[in-house]
Amino acid sequence: MKPLSVLLYLALFSSIAATAQIQGSVSGKFKIPSGGIPLAQIFDSKIEDADVYTKNASKVYFIWGAKKADADEQILDSKYFPSIRNPDRKLDIAWYQKNHPDWIMYQQDQKTPAYGYIYNYGGLVPLNVSDKMVQEYYLNSFIKPALKLGYSAVAMDNVDFSNWPKAVGHFKDGQWQNSYTGKKNDTIFHRTMLNWLKFLSSNLQPQGIKVVANIKANTAPEKTIVEAIRSVDIWLDETGFAHRGINVTDKEWDKTVSILQKITPDKGYVSINQMNGEVETAPAGQVEWVIANFLLTRGPQSLLAMVSYTDKAIYHTFNYRKEFDTNIGEPAGAAEKGENGIWSRKYTKGIVYVNPSSKETVTISLPTKGVKGIDGKILKGSLTLAPATAKLLTF
Repeated sequence: MKPLSVLLYLALFSSIAATAQIQGSVSGKFKIPSGGIPLAQIFDSKIEDADVYTKNASKVYFIWGAKKADADEQILDSKYFPSIRNPDRKLDIAWYQKNHPDWIMYQQDQKTPAYGYIYNYGGLVPLNVSDKMVQEYYLNSFIKPALKLGYSAVAMDNVDFSNWPKAVGHFKDGQWQNSYTGKKNDTIFHRTMLNWLKFLSSNLQPQGIKVVANIKANTAPEKTIVEAIRSVDIWLDETGFAHRGINVTDKEWDKTVSILQKITPDKGYVSINQMNGEVETAPAGQVEWVIANFLLTRGPQSLLAMVSYTDKAIYHTFNYRKEFDTNIGEPAGAAEKGENGIWSRKYTKGIVYVNPSSKETVTISLPTKGVKGIDGKILKGSLTLAPATAKLLTF
């Protein structure tokens, strides 16, 4: 065997071994129980003791934006990436203008970078992720180094199909190139985002790495959103059933549930719910609303997260309510909508009822055998559900 052949053989063997090591590290993770209320943690930079994840009745099984890889062998940890923006602050706009000027996306004026967000340190450089060279660069320069640290998943943030940064075009060899209209409903931009997610999945999933995407459900037609969710492993829904302290109802609720019914049977799902005030002091009715909706729509890989919302969403901290201890068993059927507009779903040890209307009050008949509310009180006969309320009952 020639020396070059030996080197190639060793390189191939090392590559296979590395892939096997990554797959082995992921295989024991994301095993979610079919009963109870499995939880997700949204960022963890302010958590000093990881024991909080497992000491209560409901456990944490996933961390979005984990500060450290492999903190717990039972928890799927993900490395945060800002989707279509450069994740390395050191590589600022001046660096890209000097080294890769063709990769920067600008707004309509051809001067303003399509940052989307501006932070106290400036903006993260917006990249033309429709360019194959940019895709490869992002993968090789940012994502792969993170995987070598032991991360089991990538958390792709701000996957917004409405083109929230108002990107329009870029320069190529000094000449302006139009890419998008800059408007919210742009099918070319939709396709770019879909292709970007599919590129990531096709490169990472064979290595056992999960792709988690924060996809805004109301930024494109349902067909496009479902296709996007199906192209990744886990959908992180930042709107959930309570957003900015207000319960999600009516048409917005209908749209969310329609998507969930299509994807939760076989896809991962993280429901982030921004509660009214601190989680620990949020109204009990809103807590029950969120839990009941989660149980109404949950699948085998669904996880719940509650976060505080004051003037903004507060992530990075661990939040727990005693209501999370409630366990109504495993799903005993699919969610059903009654003629009165009330949705329900049976479990082996209980049932949930949801009134998604923001206006209608509905009274329903309870099961003949005795049931208890989440507060432990016995309920009989009938139950009145005010607008935007839900009930979690145990047999």
